[in-house]
Amino acid sequence: MAGSSGLAGTVTLGDGVVIGGGAKIRDHITLGSGVKVGAGSGVIADVEPGKTVLGYPASDSRDTLKQWLALKKLAKNGS
Repeated sequence: MAGSSGLAGTVTLGDGVVIGGGAKIRDHITLGSGVKVGAGSGVIADVEPGKTVLGYPASDSRDTLKQWLALKKLAKNGS
């Protein structure tokens, strides 16, 4: 992602990083080895090796899933 892309900074990718389609990664970010970035996510901070991040701004997928399940439960109980 460095080079003549017109970016002001660089993105450092570890081994085996997977980036979903449409994901945005801010300049000067490091994605550790084995990181997975969900499609359409926005990475605004460094990501530790082995993590899967989702959302905008991207956060640990386990936290995102817990929040989604809690909201789903609240919606179900409220109907």
